[in-house]
Amino acid sequence: MEQLTRFFFEPKQILHKRYEALRALCVEKLSAKEVATRFGYSIFTVNAMKRDFVKAIKNGQTPLFFLTPTPGRKPKENRDELKQQIITLRKQNLSVLDIKAALGSLGYQVSHDFIHRVLVEDGFTRLPRRTILEKRKGAVTKLAAPKSQPIDWKAELDKKYHSELGIGLLAFLPLLAKLKVNEWIQWAGYPETTELNHIQNVLSFMALKLGNYERYSHDDMWAMDRSIGGLFAGLNVLPKNATLSSYSYRVERQMNLRFLQAMLKTFKQKELLSGMINLDFSAIPHWGDASILENNWSGKRKKSLKSILALLCQDPDSGILCYSDAEVRHNKQSDCVLEFVNFWKNEGENPKCLIFDSKVTTYENLVKLDRDGVKFITTRRRSKNLLAKVADLAPESWQEVNLKNTARKYTKVKVHDSAVKLPTVKHSFRQLTITEHGREKPTFILTNEWDWDSAQIIAQYGRRWMVEKGISEQIDFFHLNSLSSSIVVKVDFDLTLSLAAHNIYRAMALMLEGHESETSKSLYAKFFSNGGGFEIKNDRVRVFLKKKRHLPILIEALNEIGPIPIPWLENRFLEFQLWTVT
Repeated sequence: MEQLTRFFFEPKQILHKRYEALRALCVEKLSAKEVATRFGYSIFTVNAMKRDFVKAIKNGQTPLFFLTPTPGRKPKENRDELKQQIITLRKQNLSVLDIKAALGSLGYQVSHDFIHRVLVEDGFTRLPRRTILEKRKGAVTKLAAPKSQPIDWKAELDKKYHSELGIGLLAFLPLLAKLKVNEWIQWAGYPETTELNHIQNVLSFMALKLGNYERYSHDDMWAMDRSIGGLFAGLNVLPKNATLSSYSYRVERQMNLRFLQAMLKTFKQKELLSGMINLDFSAIPHWGDASILENNWSGKRKKSLKSILALLCQDPDSGILCYSDAEVRHNKQSDCVLEFVNFWKNEGENPKCLIFDSKVTTYENLVKLDRDGVKFITTRRRSKNLLAKVADLAPESWQEVNLKNTARKYTKVKVHDSAVKLPTVKHSFRQLTITEHGREKPTFILTNEWDWDSAQIIAQYGRRWMVEKGISEQIDFFHLNSLSSSIVVKVDFDLTLSLAAHNIYRAMALMLEGHESETSKSLYAKFFSNGGGFEIKNDRVRVFLKKKRHLPILIEALNEIGPIPIPWLENRFLEFQLWTVT
């Protein structure tokens, strides 16, 4: 209470001190000497103050002891700088819409009306009508993009940013935190740069993969976007083309393997991997003149192309791609299946069953798999001798098999089930010979699984098309056939991140009710290609999403994940809200 009393009896501000002195003279009826002693004035000053005060009151003038609050928006300190920016941009023949877009990229949030008023006050007239070509040529200078660096959280506190397309990708962050993707990156030991740590670097690539960006050279599309790759990776903006292109040269195959191993462990813990694995090779074409690449058959183009051969392994139930290798050479192609088994066994157990076609490996390696206790289902190449033996089989040795739970046109097939000893390796396997299945020649399935019935084996091999679908999706959405380099190390890193992005889409799809089987491309269009804004707070980031028809399903999935701190955003939570604009 003494401090409150002292505020009035010992005023510090000049106007406040003068007000209290005059009040003591006029209201409390103190003498000039007493007032001078209390407030530290001379008697002559007190008398002069009273004289001027009485004169002002008689003339109807109110002394300005108090500030009158001004209604409306408070003036901002940088208005002069902002106005100069508007004038500079108009001198480049930019329209009001263009100026607003340019200012938005520089961090200014202004209305079209404010820009128009500034231009009118400075004497600018309307621009003459221009053609589309003239509008494109209007900007004579290119805006300088900010350098990519970690977010300064104190400086960005309470600031709001807007993005036309990149905001939707922030909905992946709770899932990434739940899967502990940052720990995958740490375990892999990916390199750091001078400005950015390994998590920020790799998440920058991940953002581009999830956002359907084809080329690193297209950095104009994200160079100033604060959401796509910026906030996503804990940065102000994404790194540019030069940084992204040079980073992958420092990545080694062992780093990618450790990343895949950490990812495999997580998905096993989440029970998203059943142990049934489809394997297939994919030729990733390169259109340059590099002579170091081998020719590989491209099923899509029906011809042999200079390309990089990559192995992909997929769980047919969840669609998760659990392994990739873009360093496959012809002389070691058949051993890739053994390398995958060793990779899987690092977690302490064999895969339940491998499904692949006859070109994946050799009979010698099939024997090794059988002796190691690894189950497999594959096909056997047709030969004249095999076809002749089929023709000699007795009709009663065939059995009719009804294939259930399948969309195949031919659900009733003829099967001959027998044990065969391959002459080249002197080892016995189970062979299913299948006819009346819609093809001219019989199909031969070779397996070391003796306990399953023939219908189960045929149905399981029939699902091998799932890995081909996964490869097709990789080409379509993640641009797997758009190599920017013939350097195999770069391609292997790119393929590893494409595979991780694919799996994140699959994991998210399993949470979106009614959309579990949709492709990444469809999921991106329906849920994640969305604009809005975000605002940074002390312990959270508020994300405002524009309304979309399928948005309630996404919000429900995010609620299922629950509030989870994002480690690379200094453990801030993400709070998703609908963005309502009028």
